[in-house]
Amino acid sequence: MAENDLQDNIEVKAEPAPEKKGKKIGIGYVFLSFIPFAAIMAMQSAAVIPGVILALIDLSKNGQDFDFTLMLKVFNEKYGIFCYLGYCAAAIGVFLLWYYKSFVKKDPKISYKKALGLKPVILTVAVMICTYFTVNGVFTFAFKIFPEAMKKYAELMEMASIGSNMWITVVYGILLGPIAEELCFRGIVFKYLEKSKLHFMFVIFIQAVLFGVMHSNLIQGIYASALGMLLGYLRYKYKTVLITIGAHMLFNFLGTIVAIKTAEAGFTDEVDMILGAVFIFFTAGVILLIAKDKRICYKQEEAA
Repeated sequence: MAENDLQDNIEVKAEPAPEKKGKKIGIGYVFLSFIPFAAIMAMQSAAVIPGVILALIDLSKNGQDFDFTLMLKVFNEKYGIFCYLGYCAAAIGVFLLWYYKSFVKKDPKISYKKALGLKPVILTVAVMICTYFTVNGVFTFAFKIFPEAMKKYAELMEMASIGSNMWITVVYGILLGPIAEELCFRGIVFKYLEKSKLHFMFVIFIQAVLFGVMHSNLIQGIYASALGMLLGYLRYKYKTVLITIGAHMLFNFLGTIVAIKTAEAGFTDEVDMILGAVFIFFTAGVILLIAKDKRICYKQEEAA
């Protein structure tokens, strides 16, 4: 009898421990992340259609045949600023409300003192400046290696001619556009992907690719995706879209106003490429410093 009891005890102790279940991926949240992407694309299209129609009417009144380049010129000179302002107003309003209702009210509170402290701000400014010179050098080098492809891209940007209208450049390109895009991609898209329980690198990668696709041409899409990866990493580290809005504004400022001033100062292609090569190492160094920043940006009592 004693032997049977001992045998039962041994068998009970020998039972394997239950296996730990892995983290389930919320596919529904991954699909939801594509909705704000589709929304911003639809808003952009809807905003420019009235301006395009008015530009075509102007050409028709002047007895001119349809010419795509001329139509874009009329659009940017007369109607572009209003279309872009309308798009930004709608996008900022919709995405701000969406982001606040879906995430800000429900998620742990951010310690803005830590997220937007002196060190994060300095590192963010430094990494965006370094990234600008790196991208500028890479683009200059690409022009030398793939002259035809880059020439077509330059012609496309010139036809769009956003940079030729200073009001559109400042109001849309530097100020309001980044707010709308960051609320969409590093705000809503990022949070849906984060809630899906994907690894943070997949979260950063997916939102960056969607950000690149939004720019609607291959070359601009490639560097926008690379920029989206960096902005996504800043969003992951510092837990707030405010820091990526500031970073995005700074990058666009460097890519427009500063680019114009350096060109006027007589920077040659060789100088741009040398600066690009040097700043690759600075960019990597600053990213490493950001990665080593261990601050906890959620408020402790809320995150517990």
